[in-house]
Amino acid sequence: MTSDPTIAFHRDVRDARLSEAATVFEELLTSGREVGGAFAVLQHGRVLAHCWGGTSRDDDASPWREDTLVQVYSAGKPLVALAAMLAVRDGFVSLDDPVTRTWPHYVDHDDDPTTLRSILSHTSGKHRFPDDTATLDPSDTAALTDALATSPPLAPPGSLLFEHAATYGHLVDGLLAAAAAPSVAERSAQLSELLSAEFHFGMPDDQHHRIADLRIIDEGWLRDYNARPTAKASLSLPPGLLDPAYTRSARWRRTSFGAVGLMTDALSLATFYDDIHRPDGAVAGSLGPSLHRQMLSPAASGFDEFLQQDVEWGLGLRLDDGEIGMGGIGGSAAWHSIGADYSMAYVTRGLADHSRVDAVAEAVERALDPLGS
Repeated sequence: MTSDPTIAFHRDVRDARLSEAATVFEELLTSGREVGGAFAVLQHGRVLAHCWGGTSRDDDASPWREDTLVQVYSAGKPLVALAAMLAVRDGFVSLDDPVTRTWPHYVDHDDDPTTLRSILSHTSGKHRFPDDTATLDPSDTAALTDALATSPPLAPPGSLLFEHAATYGHLVDGLLAAAAAPSVAERSAQLSELLSAEFHFGMPDDQHHRIADLRIIDEGWLRDYNARPTAKASLSLPPGLLDPAYTRSARWRRTSFGAVGLMTDALSLATFYDDIHRPDGAVAGSLGPSLHRQMLSPAASGFDEFLQQDVEWGLGLRLDDGEIGMGGIGGSAAWHSIGADYSMAYVTRGLADHSRVDAVAEAVERALDPLGS
């Protein structure tokens, strides 16, 4: 792969220790491994580095800008969970009551009731949309939610750990709507104001020009998932979620699709993680100590059949390997490192694996956690 030194790149490094990480990111851009994206690192409310570069469109005439937003797929799931936890705080719903008490339309297991806790920890048994949603458009929120609610769980709630790749947001928003609670999109708008950040589930047409176009840069990016029928079904229903031609459409960009549809930027995601891990943070202050502690505590552990690996789920977040975080299919990811005490986000429009964020993160780790604590 040839190098292109003309690729646009903006370096804002405020801690000299992260100069290497910025250089690694720049090399990803000039080598073509990254076509457009950004990363940010924060610590105790202070920005240590914020770099961006490449393009936001395939015409090569639209540089990635500081205010460029991009769809980050599952990296947005923690915000869905936060909306649910705020509804618990306000008394609209409970973590442990059967969801049918609030959502009578919901078809549940006869013996093992579904709870909000099981939904948030990916153990509800409704980890994919039913087959009849193959004819639905991803923007048809009402029909998708109804199809999910009226289909029985594929496994008894609590018995199967299987990331709710596409259903997570519709399960939560369906319950919130039944309880007349603020939606995921509404809560995320409030969070944007609280943290002076940008978190959007659905955007008005006059803001679509800020959203980067997704592009497949590794044709094998879905190979492992497509090789397993259950995982493939989780990602292919409703059709279009992973198709850049569809995700560029105005119809999609107007749609609130909680599981995969967050539009955000690296600085906003890093700001979220820099705040949510702290007991004295703004999110903790909003939730209260008990709900904040529960959100960041293990709720389900074991082998995740979708991810094909051992995981420890909190309520909306992964808690593995000394980190609190969440990645998205295609290459975006964000987390807080407990040992090295920093928060980082990497966002990209280039759909591939996570080797790009891994390369930058390894440089950040070498700088901020040289002893590997």
